[in-house]
Amino acid sequence: MSERQKTQQKARFIDEAWCRALRRAAEPITRKELATRVGFSVAKLQEYLAGHRKPSMDDLVRLADALNYPKLRLLTMAGYLEGIANLLSYMDQLEDQAERMEYAAKRMPGEPLYGAARIANSALSEADFEVGIRPVWLGRGARRRHYSDRVVLRSLNGAAVSLLDRQRVEAALHDELAWFGAGFVEGWVPGQREFVINVPRFVAARKGSGAPMAGVPRSIAVIGGHWAGSADVASFLGHAFDYDYSHVGLVASRAFSRLTHRWGDADQERDRLEVVRTYVEGSDLGRTRVWAADVGDSEAAAKVIAASRSARTPLVIHLRPTDDLLDWTAHTRSERRHTAATPAEEMRRLRAVRQRVDTTLGGIAHRTLVLPAPLPSSVRAAGSDGDRSSDGFFDMWADLAEASVGAMHQLFPLAFARDEALTRLKAVK
Repeated sequence: MSERQKTQQKARFIDEAWCRALRRAAEPITRKELATRVGFSVAKLQEYLAGHRKPSMDDLVRLADALNYPKLRLLTMAGYLEGIANLLSYMDQLEDQAERMEYAAKRMPGEPLYGAARIANSALSEADFEVGIRPVWLGRGARRRHYSDRVVLRSLNGAAVSLLDRQRVEAALHDELAWFGAGFVEGWVPGQREFVINVPRFVAARKGSGAPMAGVPRSIAVIGGHWAGSADVASFLGHAFDYDYSHVGLVASRAFSRLTHRWGDADQERDRLEVVRTYVEGSDLGRTRVWAADVGDSEAAAKVIAASRSARTPLVIHLRPTDDLLDWTAHTRSERRHTAATPAEEMRRLRAVRQRVDTTLGGIAHRTLVLPAPLPSSVRAAGSDGDRSSDGFFDMWADLAEASVGAMHQLFPLAFARDEALTRLKAVK
């Protein structure tokens, strides 16, 4: 027998699934560093990674913890958990089948731009409106992005649009609006000649390529509230790590057919929390995902995450709003009638909520990254600046996304390709 044949015989586990998974997960880490994390000698570790020996259950669990790899999947690959493989495959199939069945039933592709075109086309069937699509761009300089699309409906004869007219359009477009997470832009009052539907693009749900970056937690939840940029920072990070990305509000809109502009819907928060629970409890088993977890002011979502049985996932990125951002938010909510409270009353409430979120996340500080979310310098300290503030906010969210990548790599630490992740983030179109 040749020396090559002897080597191949010794490395008899080299092509088994568990061995391939370990080698891929260990790529960004030196053998010495990984051996230190696990508590093995380098020689023992190399025997496992080279396929010369099969780890015991205990050693596989230690390796999975060190590599942040789902233990159940690794143990199942190695044949230690008979029967679990079918369960994991079944869960994956459920995710795929549910999505494919929904697509087939509604015949609606999920591309954001196509969403705007689909909604506009359906609106044209109402006959008494002319319909146009207006792209919305946010950010300055290299950060400028095609953020969303506005579908504008204008009465053909110049007549005022009544509340009944708008309700008729909402009923006719209900499925499209729910599927794409689209909603009527606020500020409309009966008597105007047009109304506008916002169709998300940058924060619309999307899938990764199927080759996520190694060394990153399987599930990353971003909270902090709308103006702190939870959805936008999560979207940036999804691009950076080539992960699936979603926002619980838009997922709930699609899954439970809730319209995003119906803030008074009593079931809306319940549906969003249902999505939060699903993502939290499935974080060790489901797809690699970055998700915006906000429900209301983050308090409810934070409680669900902190109460999870999972000891390690999801990693939480808390974009903690500063006082100046809370002050601006309180005035904006009062001005836009999102609350019946005065700005001072709303400010006190927001501060109290922030304190409770701090306390809740304090219990999982070992897997929580806290970054301050300030009011952009280009936005005045109180009240709403309307569209003039949007570029400043988007630039601030991009800054927070970049800071999240750097802090994740440095503080935890996580062995992923930081520079590559930042390059991907900045290349988002």
